Amino acid sequence: MATQSQRKLERLLEKAEALFWKYGYNGVSVDQIAHEAGISKMTVYKHFPSKEDLFIEVLMKYSMVHTNKIMEIIGQNYHTFDKVECLYTYILQISRQTPAILSKDIMERPNVLAKLMPFKEQKTLEMWRYILEDGIRKGEIRPLDVEFVSNLLLHLPTAFAVKRDYYMDESKRLKMLNSFFDFLKYGLLGSIESPQQLKKEEGAEDEK
Repeated sequence: MATQSQRKLERLLEKAEALFWKYGYNGVSVDQIAHEAGISKMTVYKHFPSKEDLFIEVLMKYSMVHTNKIMEIIGQNYHTFDKVECLYTYILQISRQTPAILSKDIMERPNVLAKLMPFKEQKTLEMWRYILEDGIRKGEIRPLDVEFVSNLLLHLPTAFAVKRDYYMDESKRLKMLNSFFDFLKYGLLGSIESPQQLKKEEGAEDEK
């Protein structure tokens, strides 16, 4: 059973996340967060030395929750391309739910990036490694250098994400993600048909 201190911390993180998502980092004060959480300002500083530390903890918790959900989805027995589709759909959904002002606040704070990005990169690499290794094992994709390709897939979107117009403009951000995953799935000469459709066609050919 959670202690009173743990319950206060959970409520603090929950209310802080809601306020940061609504108003951005600069639009929220520690006083507002404490008031919404029903605790004193002193209690906030008991858990976090600064508002930025609280912001980082909120982002880390948010990332962990969604990382676990994604791993649960891609851990199911889907075709490799379908796992890529699931990953793309989920990332797109998260991107749509992230206000531009919040993305700006993250990108413009070196301390936040320094703590958040290594964690996100590690988890993203784990996802790509799992998808690629599973696909190779099942014969759904060709053998390749998993470590190299995983790092390539990690860093390609990052090259665009650091540009201000991409993290401030939701339509550009979503278009970039869509183009990236489209190229990943189909390459330059790939089929736009789904793996399920291709299997049906192959089965029909075998029956003839």
